[in-house]
Formats: sequence, C-alpha cells, structure tokens
Amino acid sequence: MASKRDFYEVLGISKTANADEIKRAYRKKAKQYHPDICKEPDAEEKFKEVQEAYEVLSDDNKRAAYDRYGHAAFEQGAGGAGASGFGGFGFEDVDLGDIFGSFFGGGGSRRQRQNGPRRGDDHLMRLEIDFMDAINGVKKDIKVTYDAECPHCHGSGAKTPNDVQTCSHCNGTGTVSKQQQSPFGTFVTQTTCPHCNGTGKEIKVKCPDCHGKGYITKTVTVQLDIPAGINDGQQLRVAGKGGRGSNGGSNGDLFVEI
Repeated sequence: MASKRDFYEVLGISKTANADEIKRAYRKKAKQYHPDICKEPDAEEKFKEVQEAYEVLSDDNKRAAYDRYGHAAFEQGAGGAGASGFGGFGFEDVDLGDIFGSFFGGGGSRRQRQNGPRRGDDHLMRLEIDFMDAINGVKKDIKVTYDAECPHCHGSGAKTPNDVQTCSHCNGTGTVSKQQQSPFGTFVTQTTCPHCNGTGKEIKVKCPDCHGKGYITKTVTVQLDIPAGINDGQQLRVAGKGGRGSNGGSNGDLFVEI
C-alpha cells in the first residue's frame, strides 16, 4: 500500500499557513482535480486526497494532532481524516491536555465533547457560459441536489419533540470515559458514545418522513443571476446548498465557478 503524502504538500502550502491560506489552497486544488473538470485518470483519488488534507488542516485540534503525530494520529479505526484515533498508541479520541494534566497533576480532569451544532462543508461546482453572456449578463437555471432539513421533525429525527431524550449512557455529553491507574496518576480516555454516536441524544420514536436521519435529499432548480462583465474563474455563492450540517448546524454554501 502506498504511503500517504504529507497534507501540507497535498495542498501546496507551508506548515505555518493560516486558515485563509489553507482555504484558498483547498479551493484551488479542489478545482484543479474535480472529476467533472480534470480528465486525468487519477483525478478522483487526488480530489479525495485534497479533501482529506483540508478536513484535517482546517480543524485546529486535528491539525495539532497531525503536526505532532503525522498520519499515525488518524490510523487506528479511523476510516478517514474525520476520525480521532491515535494509531499505534492503543486508544482513540484522547484529550492530550487531560493526559499530561493527569501525569503531572494527578487529577485527570475530563473534557466535555463538542457535540453542539456544526456547519456543513462548502461545495464547489463549475458552470460554463457563452462569451456574450459573460459580457451582457444572463440568468441561468441549475439543478442542485442537497440534503435539506426534514420539514416534519425539523432535523431532530424524532416523530415528536417528546421522543427526543438525553442519552442515558453518556448523560448528554456525547462521550464515555474510562479511567486507568498508572505510576503517574489517573489516566483518562474518552471515546464517542456508541449509543448516541456523539449527539448526546436518544430517539424513542423515529420520524416517519426521514426515518430518524433528520434530513431529506432533494433536487431543486436554482436561478443564478450572472452579472455582466463576469470574469473566468469568478465564483457565485448559493447560500445553504452545500454540505449537510450536523447536530442542528446549518448547511454549507454552494460556490458556482464561472
């Protein structure tokens, strides 16, 4: 199996790049290797590689783990950059601050998992228009498929509001903790609660429309108002038609590159 490339190398940035530089590099590379645009045989693999690199480097916690441990930070049980395992160390989703605090302070303070609303990712698509349309401006209809909040349960995934309750296994934190004794003090590990998948909530009766998912996939026609004089490579934003949010978070946006 081929070894993974360095994430900074994938995006073509330095290890001191800030958030704006990372985002600009991601958009450039995503455009370059998007399967709808790039005809290279390995375009899809490179596009996935770019997405994985951005997912890690755009998240401060994941980036810190990657800078410290490299790809090993996401290997054990990872299934992609979205997981939090630290391969080779035998534990996953560990708060390093808690570990070192327990070593030197002896107490082993716990952190509460971030299980609040999270915004979805932005998506990118490309639209070709005629030269005269670019000069004069034009209105174009495009079809967009995205995941929308279920109108019946409003994203909760439950049949009624009373069917949503706090997870009895993690008490709503979204994580479960285990303590182990070591010569240095108490060693605490935290993993995603397997009963609620980190949401901190349990559903007694699922929504009949979305079957508990909290969203429905739909295709809509969106009219783009392309202004006169638009240049090649400029992007128009379609709010809320990007990737699905989580835990009640809003969708990302769709950027249409002309």
